[in-house]
Amino acid sequence: MQTNRVQLAAQERTVFGKKSRFLRRAGWTPANISGRGGEPQAIQLHTREIEHVLTHVPRTALLALQVDGGGEETVLIRSIARRPTNDELYHVEFRRVVMTEKLTMEVPLVFHGEAPAVSTYNAMLLRSMDTLSIESLPGNLPSEISVDLTALVEVDDAIHVRDLPLPSGVVAISPEDELVVKAQAPTLAEGEGEEEGAEAEGEAPAAAEAPAETAEAAASSEESSEA
Repeated sequence: MQTNRVQLAAQERTVFGKKSRFLRRAGWTPANISGRGGEPQAIQLHTREIEHVLTHVPRTALLALQVDGGGEETVLIRSIARRPTNDELYHVEFRRVVMTEKLTMEVPLVFHGEAPAVSTYNAMLLRSMDTLSIESLPGNLPSEISVDLTALVEVDDAIHVRDLPLPSGVVAISPEDELVVKAQAPTLAEGEGEEEGAEAEGEAPAAAEAPAETAEAAASSEESSEA
């Protein structure tokens, strides 16, 4: 259970829209708080402080957010936005947390250990998931879920969602039969790779920078309509 919450200080924000660029130049990041337990609130945080949190604190960690020296609110980071051209932190969205209500979250999977099938049979590891959808009370949210690769002894051995060790009070939302990782025969893995390569070669070249352009347009739109 999460007991020591990361402390985060903020100020009420009175600058909106295109004028928010002046906040960023002054070292502040615009943000919003929403969710049950209060009205939506526009705030601003020191960019260096929130960047430190984003770098060193798991996304499932509960934060104790204090606005203008008032009472603390328990929140989670719902989403962050960055400018695609230079990765500048653009906006942060926080969600209020009710400790007695369950949340659905995506938790990262952390793979550890060595699969005997790799060293014995030169098998290839096929990973199908990087995160697991779980449901839990806020205080029981894990920062990660461990996947023990030593269970993959023979070729075709696999780990499914049902095999993952979940902490007490945590339930997987992903289907229990969904594949997490598998030890695959090397010849089969290589053949699939060749087929994928052939398909890629046969495709017409797409506009590779379209996602970035879309993100840039979204960032620009947000700047003009930011709450």
